[in-house]
Amino acid sequence: MAQPNVLLIVLDAVRADHLTPYGYDRPTTPNLDAFARRATRYDDAVAAAPWTPPSHAAMFTGRYPSNNGVYGLTPNLDPDQPHVAELLADRGYATGGFSNSYHTSPQRGFDRGFDYYHDILSLPRFRGTMYEPSLDFARHLYDYFVRDYDDSSFQLRRLCSWIDRIDRPFFGFINFNSAHSPYDPPTRFKSEFESYFDAWDAVDDSAAETLSDDAYAWMLDEVRAGDPEWDLVKCWYDGEIRYLDSLLGTLFDGLRDRGLFEDTMVVVTSDHGEQFGEDGLVYHQFSLAERLVNVPLLVKWPGQTSAETSDELVSLVDLAPSMVELATGEAPPEMDGRSLRTGAEPEAVFAEYAGPSESIQRRFAERDGPFDDYDTGLQAVRTARHKLVRRTDGTATLYDISDGTDRPIDDDELAADLRSRLEAALGELPRREEGEDLSEHVESHLEEMGYL
Repeated sequence: MAQPNVLLIVLDAVRADHLTPYGYDRPTTPNLDAFARRATRYDDAVAAAPWTPPSHAAMFTGRYPSNNGVYGLTPNLDPDQPHVAELLADRGYATGGFSNSYHTSPQRGFDRGFDYYHDILSLPRFRGTMYEPSLDFARHLYDYFVRDYDDSSFQLRRLCSWIDRIDRPFFGFINFNSAHSPYDPPTRFKSEFESYFDAWDAVDDSAAETLSDDAYAWMLDEVRAGDPEWDLVKCWYDGEIRYLDSLLGTLFDGLRDRGLFEDTMVVVTSDHGEQFGEDGLVYHQFSLAERLVNVPLLVKWPGQTSAETSDELVSLVDLAPSMVELATGEAPPEMDGRSLRTGAEPEAVFAEYAGPSESIQRRFAERDGPFDDYDTGLQAVRTARHKLVRRTDGTATLYDISDGTDRPIDDDELAADLRSRLEAALGELPRREEGEDLSEHVESHLEEMGYL
């Protein structure tokens, strides 16, 4: 078989338990359901980090954050690290990346190896080819202001346009971040999922809007909100996912229309989950709970025509070696991950969180109470049934995760075994590095997304 195309689709901040292929009782993902009937669904996939920069770096490099150097807002991706786009470009692949997030932008070094990289915060870079954005940008403005769509639809159109211009096997990456806070889907999708909400008499609409726009205010007791407000926010979040699913349907149909769907490896995953007040937490900070690191992963291998399900323990660091091995016949030995097709299932995988950023620390600085418990780095070693989470000060908690939640347990022998595995694989969590100078535009973007 000729070299297959490879397409990596990341649904930013999408929880597995809000997708119908993973048992959700609301119809958030009919197009992903149809895709799953011709793909392999991995039921125990673990992100290497609970937020965007380190999770994407792990996907691209096949290495955990402590081993690739990206574990927070800084530092950027090291050019000496392996990168799936670079490895495939060296084998003759056309490589294109599309992102709406500063966290996966050229400024962070994520464009390395890509012939073409389009991110929403800078002009697209297209090596060796003329690029005329004006007509497409006009369509984007029409979508944004008239059709009530967002940057994800724009990036999808750019991806399809790029595919039409290339004449050789391709590796494509796209990050859809519409489900990221604030949760404000296009009107028809918002209305569709508000129909599941039945507590209009009890809800404070203004408080719910604050939870969507600035949930840290709830942690700081600046806004009062309870179950009705969080339930309404989750309806809006589901509307965002349904909107993303409509884009997936357009993308899958586009691949079929171009005769590319059958022989393309298509990966659909998320970089992390999201928190809606569980354990007093919000967004995707402060924790390595299952709701953040147990992510969806569906892979349609070239030629696959029927559904398969895998309960293997997998990590998102397995994606890069899997894609490279499929394209070249060999998984890079310098990567921490293994090929999902030919590699042996690991006994354990890992996740890391360097701690809240300096800006989040400043936001919480005046608050008395339990924030000190959250102001710490975290490293986790996870098996199919258990997880040990170690904090920066060396203390650790052992959890039973067999039911999909984090239930603390006591087992000194097991905890010691998992701690030794963690130390052997990752060592100590690196210190956070702060103080990067950001442009006003980037700061505004990060503030809107809840990072500043």
